[in-house]
Amino acid sequence: MKYLPLLFKIIIVSLMVTIPSGSFFFPQYIANKIAKNTISDEEVSFGIENQIEEAIEYRFLSVDDESNEWFYLAKILGKTDKDTAFKLATIYHIEGDITQATQWYKQASELEHKKAITELIDLYIEEGHLLAAKKLLLPLKSKQDALHKLVDISVTLGDEILLNELIVLLKQTNNKDLINQLKRYGIIDDNSFYPTHSKIRVIGECRNSIQLLATNLSNLHKLDMLVENIQDHPLTNFICFNTPRYISSTQLNCEYEQDSAIKCDETLWASFIPEIDARYLGLMLNEGGANVDNGILYLDSHDDTQVFIHELSHLLGFVDEYPLSAKHKVCQKPQESKFSHNIAVLKTHYEGDKKDVVALLEKQIPWFGFIDKATPIIHKDGGKWVIGTLNFYLSNKSKLIGLFKSETCDKNKVQAFMPTASKTSLRYYEERFITLYTDLLKQNPDEFLMPSYHYNVAKTLFKNNKESLGLEWLNKALKRELTKDANLNNPEHTNRKIRYNKIKNGEY
Repeated sequence: MKYLPLLFKIIIVSLMVTIPSGSFFFPQYIANKIAKNTISDEEVSFGIENQIEEAIEYRFLSVDDESNEWFYLAKILGKTDKDTAFKLATIYHIEGDITQATQWYKQASELEHKKAITELIDLYIEEGHLLAAKKLLLPLKSKQDALHKLVDISVTLGDEILLNELIVLLKQTNNKDLINQLKRYGIIDDNSFYPTHSKIRVIGECRNSIQLLATNLSNLHKLDMLVENIQDHPLTNFICFNTPRYISSTQLNCEYEQDSAIKCDETLWASFIPEIDARYLGLMLNEGGANVDNGILYLDSHDDTQVFIHELSHLLGFVDEYPLSAKHKVCQKPQESKFSHNIAVLKTHYEGDKKDVVALLEKQIPWFGFIDKATPIIHKDGGKWVIGTLNFYLSNKSKLIGLFKSETCDKNKVQAFMPTASKTSLRYYEERFITLYTDLLKQNPDEFLMPSYHYNVAKTLFKNNKESLGLEWLNKALKRELTKDANLNNPEHTNRKIRYNKIKNGEY
């Protein structure tokens, strides 16, 4: 801040002594000097120092936008000028400074800026401050946009009383589309709201049916969109979707952070009467890491179609081709039997006759039948057979099927193998779900399925020392394996029998 010459300050101060309290002399003096364009930098600085609005506005127009001085002056002007307050709020919002954005949206709202209240509401919703948004929306519920947001908030909060009031308004305004959405997702039944846990009834349409659930309308729409987006994907030949259904966030007990896997208390699903009729469940939350835990798929609202496909493939028996946790059960020791379509965890060396080693591998490699006889899968090194197709053999054969090292168990001493040297959607979401994987599904559609969600419930109940109820849900999971075509004594169904026994023994 520039300082006035000492003489000028003395003159100004002496004048102040002679002017009565409450006088508008200095603001008027500054205003006149500005109007005549004869004001000096020192006078402008003095005016700003003494909070004279005319001087602040004059200087504000000449400084660089969003410079330090601009922000200093804008914060002074924003106390009384709604447009400046709104601009400050918008800048802070874009920059991600939510505290400052909220403060200035509030200030602009108090100054009756038309858009500020809407932006503040949306910011509260965006940040999950639903009660604050609800408070601002209630006086505006006669407006359609506000009414829609209030409906979504009441659904998300599980506020039965408010939703019933809003449904009356929806009917009065003939808002059939939103009412039909509420019915479609199981949020309301005809004229009444009901808790999902007591009246939901979902009919599975196929063996590998999935019931998707979400806690708000936005995520329910997102689930519908994801299902629509994969209709042409080959996975849809092996799986089907029930209509997404609502579940109140108040019913859930979940742990989730942006960069960690979503985990929930899965005993919840035992409280649905009647139980949800599907093999698998899929729950979408606002944030958290997508993952599959046996028969339950977890997504967050930011996950796209590629993530959805990746996670669905886990339910059908595919394993990640990126490095798993060192503690992951898949990578603790070489496999005793086939467990997935695309990964085999084997010893790195075998001894004995070549034919015997190849015969042993045939029993352990799910894609063995797709490997050309001319493609080597072992080679001699000293007195041992080293497992794997060497990369140099590939040459220009990028689509070659063989036995290639996978990154799956890179954090462990055991070695994982995959059928291709190419990167697939099991390694990177954006890569292809390769044709071979579709062919493997066609060959053995049921061999490596995850157990149904009933198994998740049973396992959690056993952990909570509720053995009787746990056994009941374990039997529900076992019944899902006993389909008409599943003869567990048939040698061709060996892997189904293995899965049945793993479920029975709680080994998933």
